[in-house]
Amino acid sequence: MGMKRTPPPASWAEDINDWLESLKAAGLSDETVRCRRCKMTKAARDLAKTPLEVTAEDMVHWMAAQKWKPESRKGYRNTLSSFYGWMHATGRRGDDPSEELPKIKRPKPKPRPCPDKYIIAALHKATERERVMVRLAAECGLRRGEIAKVHSRDVMDDLLGKSLIITGKGDKQRIVPLPDDLADYIEHCGGWLLPGRWGGHVEQSYVNRHISKLLPAGWGCHSLRHRYATKTYEQTHDLFLVARLLGHASVETTQIYVAMPDSRLREALDAVILGA
Repeated sequence: MGMKRTPPPASWAEDINDWLESLKAAGLSDETVRCRRCKMTKAARDLAKTPLEVTAEDMVHWMAAQKWKPESRKGYRNTLSSFYGWMHATGRRGDDPSEELPKIKRPKPKPRPCPDKYIIAALHKATERERVMVRLAAECGLRRGEIAKVHSRDVMDDLLGKSLIITGKGDKQRIVPLPDDLADYIEHCGGWLLPGRWGGHVEQSYVNRHISKLLPAGWGCHSLRHRYATKTYEQTHDLFLVARLLGHASVETTQIYVAMPDSRLREALDAVILGA
């Protein structure tokens, strides 16, 4: 299901479209370009000036008035920096006002794997299609955008069963093993697992909405991915393997996903309890 695209103000449209074209030429994924377009369009509409009139002070005041989480705040700052850096580099502006934007302080996130009891409860009340979405996140570690793009042609034979070829962030491919029943279900779709209403596949917001409504408040699709990372590490004790399965370029990112397994914490407790 496609979302209605909000156009930027007329005075911004040509510059934003040319900038987005440069991002595509640089090889950024369609999803990254879409997110940049949405963020820059919101900024353009809120700032209420032409791109040549906006000052660093305007952007600082605008960002200060927003109640964003640190990750969103960083995303908007990066978008403004990309746009105005491009404007300056291409001679459309003689300066780059985004250089004066303050750096975003982002607290170090902590792993938050969704408890299995919540996932099992969600599976009991889910439709067949929703169960597949939940399992792809919890048992295979897929992002919501990756779940939206699963296609029957992505299932492949491996030496022990079936695996799924995933095209993730930055169009990087990885391969993850699939449970046999999930592999059969996807193969028998004969196309997109989650076809869109007007062709193609659904958007990631569709996946997020369906999974979030099945889980208790505060638990979402990403917490299922944390669960996958934590369970895989508990079984293998191999952080590099977990990073590869999640599609991370660095194990430092993977460490954010992996919670210390409860069994290890209990072992530590047993070791320090005083004997009678």
